[in-house]
Amino acid sequence: MRTAALIVCLLPLLAVAQPVVPGSDRFPHQTQTEQVAAGEVLINELNCIGCHAADKSQSHRFETRPAPVLFTTHNSASASWLRHWLNDPHGFKPGTLMPDLLHGLTEKDKALAVDALRHYLVSLAPPLVNTEVTIGRDSEGKKRYETIGCAQCHAPDARDNGRDFPLGELQQKYTQEQLIQFLLNPLHSRPAGRMPRVPMTQKEASHLAVFLRDRIPSRKGFALANGPAALKLREEGKALFLKMRCANCHSTRGSNILPNLAKPLAKLDTTQGCLSAKPSKGIPHFYLKTEQIKAITAALRAKPVAFTAQEQTHRRMRQLNCTACHVRDGLGKPDPARDKFFTTTGNDLGDEGRLPPLLTGVGAKLTDAALHKVLRGEDAVRPYMTTRMPDFGETHAKFLNRHFAAADVRANVKPTPRDGEENQVGRNKYGRELMGVKGLNCISCHQLGGSKSLGIQAMDLAHSPGRLRPEWFRDYLISPASFRPGTRMPSFWPEGKAVSKISGRNTPRQIDSIWVYLNELEQTRLPEGLEKKGSFVLKPGKRPIVFRTFMEGAGTHAIAIGFPQGIHAAFNSEQVGWSLLWRGKFLNAESTWDDRFTPLAPPLGESVVTLQTGPAVALLKNLEQSWPTDGLKMRGYRLSKDGIPTLLYSQGTTKITDTITPRGKGLRRQMEFTGAKDNLWVRLAAAKVFLSDKPGVWSTNTKLSITAPNSQIRRIEGMSELIVPVKFDSSGKSTMEIEWHWQRKN
Repeated sequence: MRTAALIVCLLPLLAVAQPVVPGSDRFPHQTQTEQVAAGEVLINELNCIGCHAADKSQSHRFETRPAPVLFTTHNSASASWLRHWLNDPHGFKPGTLMPDLLHGLTEKDKALAVDALRHYLVSLAPPLVNTEVTIGRDSEGKKRYETIGCAQCHAPDARDNGRDFPLGELQQKYTQEQLIQFLLNPLHSRPAGRMPRVPMTQKEASHLAVFLRDRIPSRKGFALANGPAALKLREEGKALFLKMRCANCHSTRGSNILPNLAKPLAKLDTTQGCLSAKPSKGIPHFYLKTEQIKAITAALRAKPVAFTAQEQTHRRMRQLNCTACHVRDGLGKPDPARDKFFTTTGNDLGDEGRLPPLLTGVGAKLTDAALHKVLRGEDAVRPYMTTRMPDFGETHAKFLNRHFAAADVRANVKPTPRDGEENQVGRNKYGRELMGVKGLNCISCHQLGGSKSLGIQAMDLAHSPGRLRPEWFRDYLISPASFRPGTRMPSFWPEGKAVSKISGRNTPRQIDSIWVYLNELEQTRLPEGLEKKGSFVLKPGKRPIVFRTFMEGAGTHAIAIGFPQGIHAAFNSEQVGWSLLWRGKFLNAESTWDDRFTPLAPPLGESVVTLQTGPAVALLKNLEQSWPTDGLKMRGYRLSKDGIPTLLYSQGTTKITDTITPRGKGLRRQMEFTGAKDNLWVRLAAAKVFLSDKPGVWSTNTKLSITAPNSQIRRIEGMSELIVPVKFDSSGKSTMEIEWHWQRKN
């Protein structure tokens, strides 16, 4: 019975199958255009230009697709596996892109060649590192294989069938720990991205490794020779490696072997060589089927044409098999036989909660930074979806990011009302009201900032400002169904008309207020219906918190900035100057939100330093003049992509930007001045005493260290002031950098 079972398991592997290239195979080849497109995908995936160079007119159509890097810590192979692999790659792994380089040899000559090659290749492998093996469970591995996305490219039952990306006999190629390392980062040895990196934990990889290694029985093992015989075989294998042009596709650890090119693509006889039904000895045999040969021939004979950004995008999507999960402008469609593997964590979200999102218009939807993260398998925002977005590598991410954006540019897009008014006071008030239970009740479906919704747990809207383009956000809210047909997301502005009375039924203003509210979510209250008493302590997470408040030491127009590093500052926007620095905890906002007339909120942390009162910059006729109490005009602030604010103010015609960022255990302050003006000074701090042990470095009696080149101390009205002159260059600009650090004992 065991023998019979073994025969049944191996029968599918005995048949020679053509190379599996879903980007070509899963699309029709009836028309000339379809045939050419399929052929271009095949030429790229088979890495034809690894041997046959493309001329300049064809370089945009045919690109190199390097094979795996041979023998890294993430891509090792046993001597036994190499014996079976080199002897018959297509029989051993049906659907592989690896050609048979030893066909046409007698059985004896092939055996000698295989033995020589495997001795040489094993010698390239790095020494094994003994690590603790993580053992997983077969059942858990099977579950993840089906749900996280493996079954969308590989066979649903994980058996090589000649139609899906083959897996091969992994139990013979890898140890448990080697396979875990490969699964965690396939791009390490396969930078071309045919096998992407699927985000997973060490434990998940261990479950998968057990399942993949146990799915079929192992074959007979073959040991290596020892002593002088082994050395002789290695040298023979090295010579064969060069002769067969293996280095044209594969690179090896520390290798500098140059490719040995054959005829260029333009001069190929499409009836001979690799494209013949039975290539002669010494010619790579891919076992192409007739349909594939016709497609490659059509692509080689086609006249070069320029591709649009959309065509370039679709070509790359087919190449990477994105079309197995995503639909874009009619391209691609999940396989009905695999539909059951798209699952959700149990939330009642329908197909929107289990199927990967539509990619139509994605370049106009996501910011460049957000799209790049998505393409690198980062920043997942749909935790309820079990299928995971893989990482195809930096090269593909940059290419798709650029071409998605170029292809999806929308003509005549109206700017949003918030342009230039991001920080207008009170804008988020209406947004909060609209989000809450007495407004549009967005929180009945959507999570918000980690707080669960009141109903189904749809996407957390807190991700929106960091991901979405504001113009797309506005247009989507007005007509969700036009962007995603079949969505259950309603429109609260049908035909552009607001259904809520909030903000005078002004549609642009309502949507803008929601956008502003989401941008300022970390510094404001949750909507009515989600807010809980006692939840007002502000804790900076991944991004800084910028919170406008009534604050002790910074006045009733304070802008408090809390950094994740635990270093904070407060800016008095009424007096226009930095007032406080502190470390540790940030702020409790309860009193500010509940009652504007309660005592001013104090800093929650420790090591609080009071810098000064009054404007940060002043015009001084002489150094005996008292520091003015006015003269600066506040112009608001702007946020960087990382959420770091830059304060904007002016002194007459001189415009000033003022930015602080964490640096080590302190803060770095960068100021820029535009519009030259004589006798302009910056006051950094005021204290009873300043001490200095080297030029430009000062410390106060509060143990704060201030580094400021060209700074000086002036004594006035019983206090010492640390001031710096503003020196403009010939273009009327000036820059200044200051550092604040707490001394160790403080």
